[in-house]
Amino acid sequence: MVLVEELTEEVEEATEPSTEPMAKEPKEPKSETLEKGFLDKAKEKPLYGPEGSPEGVVSPDTHKAHAEHKMNDDLNKGMNRGATDNNGVERPDWYTKEWPKDCQYNSPGCTLHEMDTSGHASAIHKDMVRGGIRWAEATAPGAATIRLTFMGLTDEDLAEVVQLLKGNDVVKELDLSHNHIKDTGVQNLVAALAGGAAPNLRELRLYSNEFGELGKMMLTQGLTVFRKKLEIVWEEPSWARLAKAKTVEASGGTAMAPAAA
Repeated sequence: MVLVEELTEEVEEATEPSTEPMAKEPKEPKSETLEKGFLDKAKEKPLYGPEGSPEGVVSPDTHKAHAEHKMNDDLNKGMNRGATDNNGVERPDWYTKEWPKDCQYNSPGCTLHEMDTSGHASAIHKDMVRGGIRWAEATAPGAATIRLTFMGLTDEDLAEVVQLLKGNDVVKELDLSHNHIKDTGVQNLVAALAGGAAPNLRELRLYSNEFGELGKMMLTQGLTVFRKKLEIVWEEPSWARLAKAKTVEASGGTAMAPAAA
């Protein structure tokens, strides 16, 4: 009899409801798709901060880094026409990054040779350019305009002009049109101006010279990145072509190409 009672009590104790909290069932993951009307909710709480907030500010150094990257990328693409990713050919063991990427292998559009340059045939030719009154007046200290057109300037003379531009915050106009400046001269000039020479220069005229596609690229895709306020006239203006055509028409003759230096 006692045994029955004890068993009954144990059963009753076992059937008492548990007071411990039950585990919650796992919720279904939220859908990552956009809900309808999310743009309407954005009107109440904008997706972006107000204009001028720190989140939207980009430092000048970042702008400069992006500009330099774009310029280098454009120059590499210009020199590497026809061999994108080396045309799938594995690079040899002696490959170095000092050369334009993939350019030295099988790209017919590469420019690996030395750039074209120009110089004087003799010291007499050099003195005829730099020893005259026009050179002295144009390069005089304090001149706001340096005009050296139709003087037979070469890259050799342009190196001297570049030295005059360094630290010169007075000159605002530089006219080097109708000369014999080639790619090397353009490179030296672009490097100086991109580095801060003649900071107040507003107009540069280089048309009717002898630089090629590489020089044109340095002027139009390189220098324009660093000197946004500088107007670069690298091709002959329309008014000059019209004036030349009228002169030829009035004389009843035909235009003749200028003689090579």
